[in-house]
This record gives sequence, C-alpha cells and structure tokens, in this order.
Amino acid sequence: MFNARELQKKYGSPLYVYMKEVLDTRCMKMKAFGNEVKNNLPSGIEVSLHYSTKANANPFVLKTVRKHGLKVDCMSMGELDINEKSCFTPSEMLYVCNNIKAEEMIEVHDRVSLMCLDSISQVETYGKNFPGTELMVRINTGTEGVGHSEKVKTSGKDTKFGISEKNFEELFEVVEKYNLRIVGIHQHLGSLFLNNKIPDYINGVKSGLHMIKKYFKDVKIVDLGGGFGVPYELGEEELDLSLVAHLLNPILNEFVSGYHSVREFKFEPGRYIPCEAGYLVGEVTAVKDGYIGTNIGMGMLVRPSMYDSYHEITLPESNGELVTVKFCGDICESGDILGKNRTVKLPKVGEPVVVHNAGAYGFSMASNYTGRTRPAEVLVLPNGETKLLRKAETIEDMTRNICWENINSL
Repeated sequence: MFNARELQKKYGSPLYVYMKEVLDTRCMKMKAFGNEVKNNLPSGIEVSLHYSTKANANPFVLKTVRKHGLKVDCMSMGELDINEKSCFTPSEMLYVCNNIKAEEMIEVHDRVSLMCLDSISQVETYGKNFPGTELMVRINTGTEGVGHSEKVKTSGKDTKFGISEKNFEELFEVVEKYNLRIVGIHQHLGSLFLNNKIPDYINGVKSGLHMIKKYFKDVKIVDLGGGFGVPYELGEEELDLSLVAHLLNPILNEFVSGYHSVREFKFEPGRYIPCEAGYLVGEVTAVKDGYIGTNIGMGMLVRPSMYDSYHEITLPESNGELVTVKFCGDICESGDILGKNRTVKLPKVGEPVVVHNAGAYGFSMASNYTGRTRPAEVLVLPNGETKLLRKAETIEDMTRNICWENINSL
C-alpha cells in the first residue's frame, strides 16, 4: 500500500493520502452502473452521473472524475470555482443549493446549465431575477430517509430539504407568477446505504416517480440522488451496484412508458468514489490506560465526533501486548474521539497511526478549530511514486485575512 512513516518524513503529519488506482477503479465501477441503467432504457434517454463535489473537492479528484466521463454537482461559489478550474463546462455542472442569497443566484446563473432549488421561497427569489427561465426543484417525497446517522437523512418529515406534497399548489402558483418552467425534479434520501438498505432506496425512487406523474408535466430530467455507500467496518459487504441497477430498470422503464417527456436520469455518487481511496496518516503522541493519543484531532476528521461514525484504525508498526483502547485526538474536547473499543497491539509514542476510508468528507470537512492547521494531501501512484496535491497549511495561511491594522488601532 504505502509506507506511513516514510510519507510522514517527506510530507509531515498528519497527512491525507489518496491512492490513484483505487480512485480510478471506483470511477469505473460507477460508470459501469450508469451504463447498465442506460442500456436497459429506451433509446434516447441519457443517464448522467454527477459527482458530489462536497465529498472531496481536491482538483485531482475532480479531474479524475471528469476523465472517466462523470459530471459534477456543486452547492457553493467555492465549489463552482474549483470545478471550473478543473475544466468542467457549464453543461457538466448542476448547482444543487440550499438557502442561498439572491446575489449568489445571480452570480451563478450564467455559469451552470441548471440550478436546483429546494424551497418555494427560493423559487420566488429565482423567479424575481430570472422570469421565463428553466429550473429544477427538489421534492421531499415523505419517504423516511436512509443513512448511518439522523444527521445525514435528507427525506422525511424532519428534514430541511425539499418541497413537500402539501405545498405543491403554492409552488405552482409561484412558477406561474414568474412564467417559470420546471424541467427537472430532484429527490435524495440520504447518505451511505449498503445492500441491506437497497429496498429503502428503491421505495424512495418509486415514491418520487409517483409524485412526478401525479403533479408535474413535461419534466425532462429526473434526478434520483445518491447515497451510494461503502463498507466502513470489517465484515460489511460492498454495495452491489449491479443489483441496484437490476432493481431500478423495470421501475424506470414503467415510468418512461407512461411519461414520455423524460430525456435524462441523473444520479449523484459522492462518497462512493473517493472514500476508500483515502487514508489519514498521523502518529501516536501519548499512551495511557485505555487511551491512545494521536495528532489526528476532530479538526482533521470530524465524522467520528459529529456522526459517531466508524473508521478502521491501524497501527502498522506496533507489536506490543493486546489492549482495548479509545483513540483520541489533540483537541481539548471530550468528544474528540477517533474510535472506541478498539483492540490493538500497544504502540509506542512516535509510531504511525492510519485511519482508513478517509477519502470522503475528510479534508473537505476539516477546520482550524483550536488553531490547528489543515494537513497536506498526497497522491500515491500505482508504481509507488508520490505527488504532493496540496501543501500543508501554515499558521500564516490560517491568519492571513485577520485585519491586524484595524485591530491594533482600536
């Protein structure tokens, strides 16, 4: 795989490490899924795969995604900018946003092919600025969301996302008021489903298609969201994408047979592509009864603290006695725990520690909390050669926008 200690010597610690071969393989598997769905649909209906930029916005990841024929979703000006610099064209980007200001809508409008809005008030704001134009809207089917945490479920009565069936009449009034055309419908159940939750995903798709047939006319694009999961824990099965396609095909075919305007189905693979390609490498900084301290704090990887998410953690050089411990980071917070109840060989201070499946929602959610600088990102090529993708942040980088002159004058 890679030598954690050698990488730390060369690039510092902690350090995000990405495996190019794994990244390419995941893109190819997702592309094969898209082709399997498309090949079983009537001629003339496209299937587009829109990688969710928020999972990992490193330009190398984005360029790899584009190389394999995938498009992108973006939800902020920052993501739009990095996608443009990674060579995505307006027709390859869908702006799927949430609660944005009118100024952002105006700035974005001519830079992407379509915007997808998820509330009636946002549609009203859009209509005031762009009457007579096309847009997509996100609906909430009411189907219970799927995901490893309540915080990642994006469908059902307790989510902030989408327009509910009971509000469709008001939506259509706003659409008519500004002569807007709804050309696409978006739905999304949540994040990280595996084989045991495939039926929930399929039921959510059915609910969304039923609503489209019942309420919306002449929709050209149907976005069925994402949430395609990866196995974080040992023993979990890989998501069977072929089974997902197999179960979708009769549902989608039945839908298009009675709803003839649809020309494209979209899917949004996010974590599925970069997650297993990424590792977070740090070092053991302290050892005490029941705890192993590391320099990988919640500012470097927030998922365990925010979602109580599981990540496999290994100690590649340790050979001490077996102990059961908690791995914790270097942030002064009780919640700064990387992993609980892990049985490992007791390490020595200075030994490497490796967190697996850190390629998605790792660096992209990193922060400067408690004044910690964000780490470098490195790519490992199939031949073992490494390339620096992003330099480690410095304290000067972190503080460059502070207006010292004003502060010191007060």
